[in-house]
Amino acid sequence: MYICKVCKDTQLSFTLKCRTCASFLSLEKIIPEPQILTLDELEITEIRKLKTPIDENLNEGLPLGSMTILAGVPGAGKSTLALEIINQILLTEQIPVLYISSEEPPEMIKIRALRCAPELIHNDNFKILCETIIERIRDAIKSVLTSEDMIIVLDSINAVVAGKSKSAPGSPSNIIKALNMLHNFRKTQEFKPTFLIISHANKQKAIAGPLTLQHMVDIVLFLDIEKDNSRTLTTLKNRFGPAGIKTTLNLPPY
Repeated sequence: MYICKVCKDTQLSFTLKCRTCASFLSLEKIIPEPQILTLDELEITEIRKLKTPIDENLNEGLPLGSMTILAGVPGAGKSTLALEIINQILLTEQIPVLYISSEEPPEMIKIRALRCAPELIHNDNFKILCETIIERIRDAIKSVLTSEDMIIVLDSINAVVAGKSKSAPGSPSNIIKALNMLHNFRKTQEFKPTFLIISHANKQKAIAGPLTLQHMVDIVLFLDIEKDNSRTLTTLKNRFGPAGIKTTLNLPPY
């Protein structure tokens, strides 16, 4: 929060001019005093969940305002599953969705959607952005963020880079910078979007990147290819329900 030294009004984000009285450089950041509370003083608000094809893994749906990692081995169908999740949500909800592709051109996304989620083709709530620089991604999200129900899909975090980084995409430093930027972005916005972030795994089935990637998010899902070529989805972490849930998925062929 920021407070204006002139009119004493508050606002959620910093601007050069106060949005109330238009005073220039009059905003000061409010640093709250730490609060020590008892459990009895806390009020629990119910979290709205969106129905998806993987509700068994998510414990009754995708929580609004959450940050989820969907990881998996190459070729498992992470992008396909992400489109199927969004497609089912948009069949019943009028929610804006921004699908950010850092690996594929928009034409490839449309081809995949025609195969596994054709309803998305004519849905105006589904938008696509192809970008690899995390600062531009952040600014693009901010420009379209008009609802707390908005969903952001990032495909994938391993292909984005910080603007001034000299490291390659997928390096631990770039992954941490990207996730930190998105995490801090959520804290400073009036509306808190729901993030579904796709991440790669190596041949040893370990999620690429540092463990911080898994610690900072609310839900971690892992998509794997079994010996019979079937797909299994395992919940590795879930702050809103049980972990360790493993289900078999029927994903369409590539």
